[in-house]
Amino acid sequence: MWGRVVEIMTAVWLAASPFIFDAASDGIVLWSDLGVALLIWVLSGLSYWPPTRRAHLLILVVAVGLVLWGRLAVLPPTPVHQNHIVVGLFLLMIAVIPNNASQPPSGWMEHRAEVQ
Repeated sequence: MWGRVVEIMTAVWLAASPFIFDAASDGIVLWSDLGVALLIWVLSGLSYWPPTRRAHLLILVVAVGLVLWGRLAVLPPTPVHQNHIVVGLFLLMIAVIPNNASQPPSGWMEHRAEVQ
């Protein structure tokens, strides 16, 4: 479930980014980034629970929203909004990784058991 860990680390980056990009004085950016980071963190965490193991796919919607907000908020995008675009695109890549990506394929494990 390394993909979920990377999503949680990305949420931490998103929560810290208003302070790094000196946008903490803008309340909308600060609270939006903190809220989106919390949402990413919750969705990634829910993916560890078997009944909600596909909750991380909702991060795709959040990521598209980040990209659109970063691109359309101000023209040309400021550094904090460029960060939203990059984080959104990164999350689009990571969110599609299945939870069991680190495990060998089930067919391979069955074949291995037959051989032994």
